[in-house]
Amino acid sequence: MRFEQLSRRKLQRPDWSALRTTLQMLAAAVQRILHRAGWPALVAGMLIASSVAVVLSATRPMREQIAAVEQQRKQLRVASRNKAPEAASPQTRLREFYAAFPARSTLPEALLTLHRAARKNNLRDTRADYRDAPEPGTPLVRVRIDIPVTGSYADLRSWIAELLKTLPSLTLDGLELRRNGIGNPNLDARVRFQLLLRSTP
Repeated sequence: MRFEQLSRRKLQRPDWSALRTTLQMLAAAVQRILHRAGWPALVAGMLIASSVAVVLSATRPMREQIAAVEQQRKQLRVASRNKAPEAASPQTRLREFYAAFPARSTLPEALLTLHRAARKNNLRDTRADYRDAPEPGTPLVRVRIDIPVTGSYADLRSWIAELLKTLPSLTLDGLELRRNGIGNPNLDARVRFQLLLRSTP
């Protein structure tokens, strides 16, 4: 890029202070020569003065060019810092969205998580039934999970909340509750979840 080329370019700044000092010393020497040698030295002094004028006039474009290049470098540096990042295309954003879903191969681990969390929350669970089907128009698979559990209402709520937090692509699809007797603290529940997974690796 042009900015990188300018950044790599080494600009050797002339030492104008040293040049000015040298010219002042040269002028003083000329004055001493003129004082001692008379008119022949005057001619030589005029030649030297004209040479000095030529040097100064020749270096002026160089100084202006260096100043212009440095100014351009500063402007490019500021522009590069202020440049907004390019927005991703809709196709790229869509691919990134689907890539955020767990892969289909993680389903066994997700089912184990359901059972482990049930036991952790003092629920008695049995084998979960599940069915999966492709989600039309997407690279996703929708898995419907049906699992019966038994326990208190508080433990049931805690279990469901933990699962929804642990498995972000899991949603609660249905809940059926039944109590066997008025004095029974436990509920028989049939819980239905839906889990979205990515079919591609």
